[in-house]
Amino acid sequence: MEVSARKVSERELVIVIKGEGHTLGNLVAKACINNPHIDFATYRIPHPLMDLVEITIVSKDDYPVERALKEVIDELKAQLSELSKLIEDKL
Repeated sequence: MEVSARKVSERELVIVIKGEGHTLGNLVAKACINNPHIDFATYRIPHPLMDLVEITIVSKDDYPVERALKEVIDELKAQLSELSKLIEDKL
C-alpha cells in the first residue's frame, strides 16, 4: 500500500491509495459521510485495470479537512478494534 495526498483547498483533500480498491475506498468514504464536520466524501477507481483508489473529502465551513480525516480514522480504528474483540470472544 502506498498513500499520497493532494490538498485541493483548505476544505478539500484527495487521497490516492495504491494497492487498494473498493473495499477500503467505500469504508473510508462512508465513515467520512457520518462525520459531522464533513460535507462531502466519495471514492473512485480511475480505471478498472489500475490498482488504486482516490478518496475525495470536503469539510464543512472552515473546519480543517485534515482534522476531520483524523477523527474518521480514529473512529474506524475504534470500531474495528471493538469488532475484533467481539469476534475473539466468540471463538
